[in-house]
Amino acid sequence: MLRRYERRLLDEIERHLNAEDPAFARKITDVRPLTRFRAWLSARRALGITSAGLAVLCLFLGDGAGFFATGALAGALLLLDGWKLQTE
Repeated sequence: MLRRYERRLLDEIERHLNAEDPAFARKITDVRPLTRFRAWLSARRALGITSAGLAVLCLFLGDGAGFFATGALAGALLLLDGWKLQTE
């Protein structure tokens, strides 16, 4: 967390930047969807999405056991995404 005077300094810098070069300031503050997706994507989420895709593929190919196995794996990976292992 920033201190008050640091926040004031950053706000002042942002105001000056917006006044001097609004196009550059807009380019800096806008976040592209691909960048937002990369920030959201973790290894566990990527594995969960891949497993879900494999589950759908198994469903289309008629492999029921593979569908349930990969579906369960995808569900576990996506549901436990925020879970952290406690080490002492």
